[in-house]
Amino acid sequence: MSKRVLFSDYVQEQIGAQRFALFSVFGEETDGCFLKWTFGLNRFEHFASENRTILVHIPITEKGCEPSCQEVQPYVWNGKVNVAAAESALWHAFEILTEKEAEEFKRVHKPEVIFEFMQAYKREILRVKFIDGDWYVWDD
Repeated sequence: MSKRVLFSDYVQEQIGAQRFALFSVFGEETDGCFLKWTFGLNRFEHFASENRTILVHIPITEKGCEPSCQEVQPYVWNGKVNVAAAESALWHAFEILTEKEAEEFKRVHKPEVIFEFMQAYKREILRVKFIDGDWYVWDD
């Protein structure tokens, strides 16, 4: 990707491109939660079923800050992929408690969130990064 694309704009494009937006992993809905995860059969079911769970990876930040959540990654999100999901993943992974803490963390650490999901029977990976006050689709 040669230019930055706002994550929110990307989500809108993906919603518009879907014939049946209801079944898309992208959406404006902000509900969702992180589920407990076990490897093995659950991972197979993720790729083999109509289950709309999203795998979420949170890498170490540029400044070397590691997620503090004790759950093993990937985290499992059962909502739609959008800016709210990226924010929720950040709060979950780094156990952030306040809006002020979140804003400072994003400004200093420029975190990244990686979504892994199935769409149109194909495995997709989408990386987003917080840069200059907003979330952007990121590919390098």
